[in-house]
Amino acid sequence: MTTTIPVELGARRYDVRVGTFTAPAVAETLAEAFGPSTTGVALVVDGGVAALPRARALTEALSARLPGVAAFELPAGEACKSLAQIERTVEWLAARGYDRQAAVVGLGGGAATDHAGFAAAVYLRGIRFATVPTTLLAMVDASVGGKTGVDLKAGKNLVGAFHQPRAVVADLGFLDTLPAREKAAGLAEIVKCGFIADPIILDLAERHGAELPPDVLRELIARAVGVKAVVVAEDETEGGRRAILNFGHTVGHALEAASHYELLHGEAVSLGMVAALELGAALGVGPRALVDRARSLLGRLSLPTDFAPRLSAEVWERLAVDKKRRGAAIRFVFVPAPGQTVLRDVAPADIAAALTAPGQAPRA
Repeated sequence: MTTTIPVELGARRYDVRVGTFTAPAVAETLAEAFGPSTTGVALVVDGGVAALPRARALTEALSARLPGVAAFELPAGEACKSLAQIERTVEWLAARGYDRQAAVVGLGGGAATDHAGFAAAVYLRGIRFATVPTTLLAMVDASVGGKTGVDLKAGKNLVGAFHQPRAVVADLGFLDTLPAREKAAGLAEIVKCGFIADPIILDLAERHGAELPPDVLRELIARAVGVKAVVVAEDETEGGRRAILNFGHTVGHALEAASHYELLHGEAVSLGMVAALELGAALGVGPRALVDRARSLLGRLSLPTDFAPRLSAEVWERLAVDKKRRGAAIRFVFVPAPGQTVLRDVAPADIAAALTAPGQAPRA
């Protein structure tokens, strides 16, 4: 069974297809999305998945269907998200002679699809691209919505561009080889969508826990992508409502960067959601019962919830340079009830007072 979720952006609309696909079917979808004028395809591949049989089959299928297909392997995971690695990629694109009618396909996890999209956005001032996400996290988060970019030493995703893909194909077959920890990390972003817009997601996750039947997992992915698709269609460049997708990311990004990426993104978002709900309860924006519900659900999904002991001095420093800050204040997404959101700017001193135990200073 295949589910197709449209991202309605006028002339730049595209579909996200969720299901289990053969390699030739994926290649055909991408060929149709790029159009007959395509002169070449650069397959930018996460080094962690390049050797998988499913990835090799896709390379072969693309080569049989489209002209000028060549693969470029990235360092695995977060290591590819730097300006130095982007330079390496675009130099390769130029050396291969890819022109403005060429296209980039990002194959891999969220870091690889972020990288591929940003490379496509800046090469020749922008060429077409599509994504084939291979992790649960990438399927429901990084591959949808057109946010591309890389990290700086100061923090995550501080350099990037909005550049929408022509297509997204979430091939669930890649999840068969996904480690349990990475699967759990992806579930964090799905739970996020449940809190901010679709409470049925929370009900399904609570009913089934971490052992999700394939049909339930597919439904959860489709629902999470649907939430993001609707929000992106309303607010493509985060001028308003799209900010709700940052629920859990304010503290989460700081924790992730301060861990030097030993925390997976979804694990950091799990911690950040609990922190945001705790802060909301302290500020009277949401009930404490919602904090308890989140801790219980995320714990059942093998995700961390113990944010408080992790609030080091470096985390507080990284919060201060968060890209969502407004002057001296930091913008948080709060959830008064599942499916409802409130944006509020909070002073750092108020954040520290709410999230730090009495008498406990932020630790070094």
